[in-house]
Amino acid sequence: MTAYREPVWSVPLAGRRIEIPSSLRGVRAALEEARAAEFDAEAMRTPGASLVYTVLDWALPGWAAAEDPAAVARLRAGDFTGVLDGDGRPVAPSHPPRDPVTGERPSATYKTGFPVGSVTFPATIEGIRAELRGERLAEFERDIVGVPAQELVYATLRWGYPPERLAEEDALIDRLKAELFAGVPRRDESEPGDV
Repeated sequence: MTAYREPVWSVPLAGRRIEIPSSLRGVRAALEEARAAEFDAEAMRTPGASLVYTVLDWALPGWAAAEDPAAVARLRAGDFTGVLDGDGRPVAPSHPPRDPVTGERPSATYKTGFPVGSVTFPATIEGIRAELRGERLAEFERDIVGVPAQELVYATLRWGYPPERLAEEDALIDRLKAELFAGVPRRDESEPGDV
């Protein structure tokens, strides 16, 4: 059996500091089985940019909202002032929470247009699982559950991006760099071309 040092957050609540789990595996382990299944279902469908808030909501103790409603509201609004990771470093979410007026949260897909064209790929754990096969899927499953919640957006971005597209883009960038270094003239794409 493998022993894990689970990521945690040290959170100022109700005039003291409490430690709460900050990984999917840590939160799941702290829940009763029925609640753990609910957590799993929600986390699997949550876009990567919002996973930090899902982990926060499930990791906070039941008494937190009653004893320190202002701190809980501040955290849920994306202000993690005073929150530290297990190494004592400040924690900050990379994205704001869902829009309080509309309830909208980030998309379930990522979109990129670099360097050319457009690539759409999954931004949820559920979507990434559907795309991966074999050893990559097993590696993803082992990795994603232990990532600190404030880094889950980057983990889903890294795992969701199609590796074949990344290889194509790396090859294109290498070719463009080689052409630039060799002095190959490039036509300005913004100018109308010859027909």
